[in-house]
Amino acid sequence: MSDGYSYGDHEPTRPCPYCQTICRADFVDIGVGMTQCGPYHCDECGASEVGGYDDPRPLNSDEERTGWYAPNSQPGSSANVIGGRIVSHVQARAAYKREFFGNMLWHEKERVAAWWAAHRK
Repeated sequence: MSDGYSYGDHEPTRPCPYCQTICRADFVDIGVGMTQCGPYHCDECGASEVGGYDDPRPLNSDEERTGWYAPNSQPGSSANVIGGRIVSHVQARAAYKREFFGNMLWHEKERVAAWWAAHRK
């Protein structure tokens, strides 16, 4: 993940290396433009880009060649995932706020980690 774009530019896209569907990534405004904050992912076949901060895991030969996890495999650990699907940082933040706004358990790291793990599936 290393894309970004300037204000007024078109959001970058990438073709899925498995099915050629046009894929998008999550971008965030950093004050001088937009920077990529989530992997490119394919809504058609479920493939997703391997992230530079993902926990290491074995890759098959196609994944090594393309730099993308295979279709319908678990997204990388750095991706925002709810219900097995990659979501934007806005959607992930909203889900977190729904669960922990006014909930005194927000400061228990183990509780939050368990909640995120349950929502990734």
